[in-house]
Amino acid sequence: MKLLFVLFVFGIATAVQVGISDDITVGGLSSGAFMAVQTHVALSETVKGAAVFAGGPYFCAMADFATANTNCMALGTNIDIDHLISVIKDNEAKGLVDSSENLAGSNVYVFSGTKDYTVNPKVNQNTQTFYEKLGANVESLFDFDAAHTMPTEDFGAICTVSMPPYIGKCGLNGAQASLQHLHQDKVSNKLGETSASNVFSIPQSTDGTVMGGEAFAYIPTACQSDDADCSLHVVFHGCLQTIKDIQMQYVESTGYNEVAEANDMVILYPQAVSKSSGNPYGCWDWWGFINNDYATNQGKQIAEVKRLIDLLKSGDLKEAKQVYPRETLKE
Repeated sequence: MKLLFVLFVFGIATAVQVGISDDITVGGLSSGAFMAVQTHVALSETVKGAAVFAGGPYFCAMADFATANTNCMALGTNIDIDHLISVIKDNEAKGLVDSSENLAGSNVYVFSGTKDYTVNPKVNQNTQTFYEKLGANVESLFDFDAAHTMPTEDFGAICTVSMPPYIGKCGLNGAQASLQHLHQDKVSNKLGETSASNVFSIPQSTDGTVMGGEAFAYIPTACQSDDADCSLHVVFHGCLQTIKDIQMQYVESTGYNEVAEANDMVILYPQAVSKSSGNPYGCWDWWGFINNDYATNQGKQIAEVKRLIDLLKSGDLKEAKQVYPRETLKE
């Protein structure tokens, strides 16, 4: 499937074609991890796997803020996996999520740091159990000395301290480790050299979504050709990691783009925003602050993410823009 971007460089429209395959996965940190799981379950016909950094199983909060903060974050207890799977079956029967049979054999990566005092590691252990009961191929890492953070090789704050930008200098490339499991036999140990000219913005719907006006995408040089056939990984930031909070750090410094450049993969970064009522920290909706459909294909955010994925695959992206026009880049 070919994709047409219209770029404005020195006032001249330049066409860039990008090919997206059906090899599509999701991943995220914290609220982004919960969002990744519910997106994987709701859209399993499209989404083939999920990376879960400090997040819980599908519908863990059961549309209740108190449950989200206790069972699904602080404690990691009283999470009834069998009940959550029965919710999936019920939603499946109503056409609100894709067939749960798609989850069997899907690749799932689960990470929790031993010093994560925000999302109790027991929560992620429940996530592993949840996916294993559904027949997924799960790889987990629970004995790594890290706080509540997205682990990188050499960017960010102290790995063992939970602090802004919640990206940790951990000596571990979490992006690469997760993508190697999700896209087995496709992602090598090599990292590519990124280019600022490969960062694009794509309009997002703000109509009831509590999302910003634009998502971002990293389109590797190798994917910008007529014969490209690139995988797609959708990355969800965590709370307090919006553009307003940490600018472009999650988009540009979490390690995904270097993996993408070396392995013919497009990275899509949807963007949530803060809202004084219900979502002051710019989290993704995993407890129902928009409405109780949040974990289904009728959820405002999941539906918008599906629209973005479909847009990437359709080729109709005339409103996409290069974030750093070539004339602004240093040689």
